[in-house]
Amino acid sequence: MINVILLILGLCVLGLLVMIVYAALKPTDDTRVVMEEKTPLKLESLDHDKAVLSFEVPLRNKSGESAAITDCFVRPYLPQEQFPDAWCEGTVEKSDRRRDDHYFEALVLKEWSEWKLIVTLTLHARNGRDMRDILKRMVDMDAAVFVCGVGRKAHYVRKFFFTVFADELKKMAGGAYNG
Repeated sequence: MINVILLILGLCVLGLLVMIVYAALKPTDDTRVVMEEKTPLKLESLDHDKAVLSFEVPLRNKSGESAAITDCFVRPYLPQEQFPDAWCEGTVEKSDRRRDDHYFEALVLKEWSEWKLIVTLTLHARNGRDMRDILKRMVDMDAAVFVCGVGRKAHYVRKFFFTVFADELKKMAGGAYNG
């Protein structure tokens, strides 16, 4: 009887070890937004109540596995408690698939390849303030690009941070005024 219990226990331990080794060796993609290679922030437009800023950044898969990118979006962190004069929204688009509906089309990123993403941030003035004045007094704003995908492992969400510095925005305050 003891031998049967030890045999079952041994098989359970062996099965657990096989699952751990399989999970560790199972390939997956290594998809990353390479923030270190982002282009300088560019002022697309500026009018009384809105400023549109953008930059390009590579989304790179540095592995031998393809990745199904199901969603990609940007989340600006500009709480009204920190800066009550403006609010921010953003979009992420693939450079060769520009859209105006804030939708990121799910696509497959092949192994050892990359896409260029265009990250667009739109600052909106609050309380009738002028956007040029807001940019002159703007604070540093953190944001994150989220990438949702599926490789051979489970669905994942990866977050890549960047900062829009107030000094950059102050320099742009004298830029392309459309208002």
